[in-house]
Amino acid sequence: MKKLLIAFGTRPEIIKLAPVILELRDSYELKLLHTGQHREIADPMLSLFGISPDVDLEIMKTNQDLFSLTSDLLPKLSKVLDEYQPEHVMVQGDTSTSFLTALAAFYKRIPVSHVEAGLRSYDKYSPFPEEMNRRQISQIAQLHFAPTAINRNALVKEGISKEKIFVTGNTVIDALNMIIGSDDFSKSSPSILSEIEKDEKLILLTAHRRENHGAPLIQIFKAVEELLATQPDLKVIFPIHPNPNVKAALDKSRLNNTRMIQTHPMEYLPFLHVLKRADLILTDSGGIQEEATVLGKPVLILRNETERRELIEAGLGEIVGTDISKIVSRSKALLESTINHSTLNIFGDGKAAEKIHEILKDQL
Repeated sequence: MKKLLIAFGTRPEIIKLAPVILELRDSYELKLLHTGQHREIADPMLSLFGISPDVDLEIMKTNQDLFSLTSDLLPKLSKVLDEYQPEHVMVQGDTSTSFLTALAAFYKRIPVSHVEAGLRSYDKYSPFPEEMNRRQISQIAQLHFAPTAINRNALVKEGISKEKIFVTGNTVIDALNMIIGSDDFSKSSPSILSEIEKDEKLILLTAHRRENHGAPLIQIFKAVEELLATQPDLKVIFPIHPNPNVKAALDKSRLNNTRMIQTHPMEYLPFLHVLKRADLILTDSGGIQEEATVLGKPVLILRNETERRELIEAGLGEIVGTDISKIVSRSKALLESTINHSTLNIFGDGKAAEKIHEILKDQL
């Protein structure tokens, strides 16, 4: 069997690569490399999907910046590639783990496959550094697994050969369907939902992007405070990202309302329960924009752009940035709306991993 190294280091990467790993494990000699870029919130995902890394680089340090992450990780990646000598390397998305692994493979002249290729915000500083990470991986990769036609077209415009681009759907849909369809999901409900009455509205809030650190995050929390003050039947669940900048902004905002339910980062299964119960999603995350479409949840994007234009075009998402008045007004309108949003398959049919498997068999 061909030797294939699959690298990941963050929670979203693990979620989106899990279906691919499970699909490929009987057809390839897999080497699973965990950089440890996210430790606290990534490890529970490995347990959920029954995945055990072969190598753990344990790269994360307190208050680590991009310079130290890069200088620490590249030599370790070089050593792993020399020891394992894979015939192919696979990365996902836009993280520093993905870009640096692709770069290390390029230095070793090892071909790279890119899962979730072709997403573009066209602002190199937002999301930062993810937008440029993803663009640079595209210049390195040999095979490009694009979730949608929009992503494929973006790659073609950048000069990527059409013969090396394959529209597969997004593997997060595979992962979501896998979990929601499991017995464990149907038999469980997180205790946090017991705090939400049936007749109460629920907002799920996630916010952590680097470009929102500081004043933008404070504005987001101020908007939530205003919503809670004017909507007595509203509650907000906020899983706090472990980045200390998020907690610092929350403290500075002085948001103090018992209906703002703060929690540690949630494991994927209880998180999906909350997502399913929510009436509205406020987020600066990427993956949640995709997951919300499967559950028919309206999304307000707390950024000035999105790489997932399909959501906007389908009418299920709006860009509101971090403007307090816009967040409040659009949230109220959506919470009061009687429109039932339909579930959509704009990001795939849940068979992306199978398609990637078939393409690899043909291409490799």
